[in-house]
Amino acid sequence: MKELDLINGPVRKTILQFSIPTILGMAATQLYTVADTMIIGRFMDKYALGAVSNASTVLMAFLFISGGIELGCGLLTASQRPKLEQNELSSLIYNMLFLDLAVGLLIFGGGLWGMERFLLLINTPAEIMDAAMLYGRIYLLGLPFLMLYDLSRQIVISCGESRVPLLAVLASSVLNIILDLVLVGPLGVAGAAAASVLAQVLGCVFMLTYLRRTVLICGFRLHFLEKRCFCDILRLSVPNTLQQIAPPVVALVKQGLLGTLGVAEIDGFACAGKLSALMMMPVYGFAQSLVVFIAQNHSAGAVNRVQTSIRETRNLILAYMSVVVFSCLLLNQQLLSLFTDDMAVIRCGSMLLAFESWTYMLTAMKHLQEARLRGEMKMGIYMVSSLLPIGINIACCLMLVPRFGYSGFYLSTFVSAPFSLLLAMILVRYFTKIPTANTAIKSI
Repeated sequence: MKELDLINGPVRKTILQFSIPTILGMAATQLYTVADTMIIGRFMDKYALGAVSNASTVLMAFLFISGGIELGCGLLTASQRPKLEQNELSSLIYNMLFLDLAVGLLIFGGGLWGMERFLLLINTPAEIMDAAMLYGRIYLLGLPFLMLYDLSRQIVISCGESRVPLLAVLASSVLNIILDLVLVGPLGVAGAAAASVLAQVLGCVFMLTYLRRTVLICGFRLHFLEKRCFCDILRLSVPNTLQQIAPPVVALVKQGLLGTLGVAEIDGFACAGKLSALMMMPVYGFAQSLVVFIAQNHSAGAVNRVQTSIRETRNLILAYMSVVVFSCLLLNQQLLSLFTDDMAVIRCGSMLLAFESWTYMLTAMKHLQEARLRGEMKMGIYMVSSLLPIGINIACCLMLVPRFGYSGFYLSTFVSAPFSLLLAMILVRYFTKIPTANTAIKSI
């Protein structure tokens, strides 16, 4: 494993070298979900697109539990990497993998049992219920593999190697898209789900093999499992999981409101959401890379590099988001037309994309602030910063959508996005140790 040294060297260059593979990996992961939606929208009808949209909303709640464990384990790996001997690091990673697999199997069983109940909860229209059930249950078969795959990638990234996880994501994404094109025609939504499962299984096998040949210097032994390790993992993973699962909860509420509006609104909302998530991936990538950078430098006592890293990351995010907002305002209809020819769907999706893009810059800066909280392991404060604005967004949706219809979704964002950024800035100001300007080294 060719680890990148995050503790020494020019900050800007190091962040870029570390962030770019991470960003590309996140973008590739999101890209194949976008490709799924495009292929289904183009090869099938709006009912199939709506079925996959509703099933994906339910699945997101399960996937983001995985994401919380992944982020918590990644943060623990980054903070302990400079301190632990190789055998101690191997033992810690085995504890992570064991816990992740156990949770994955529980989610798989709970998902099979609860899929229909969740779909009914979000007012899934009767005409797409069967297809949504089929897609969700097939996709759940690959969930334990997906969780191990994502965790393995995050562990490798937190050790300072972001290129191999990128190659793994690119390969699995390309495979997923190819399988989509092959299977969706004859099998419909079942083919789309099966394509994802096969890609996830192969990605999991590759990353576990890579871990075994690099970081894990010995095979698994039962005595590696320690209560202390589980407690450390849960201490960091539970806040991340609560934060990660909150957006799917919002999506479930919104999907329930959408179910009362119609299939075109469901499809437009889903397509705009896919595009928005894809365009925000570089922000998430920069923020996650900054978390690892801060964690390693704090662990090594190099806290004077933190302020420089935040400033450089902020400048990169601002430049990128300026392009994103400009594109959404001018090209929203063209972007939505990539998914479907249905003008009602395009109209709903492009309206949401255009209006919500005004808040993207605020959301990006909020993620930057929260990266500081996570990097310094202020997980309780991070939960406040993350969950309180989500509660406000849900409350606004529940009040505004029944009154203003579809427009209530972006009106809710106009309230919650400024509040989110303001809250995060206040929490960072009072609960982190920000170096003063004269103590930060200039290493650009």
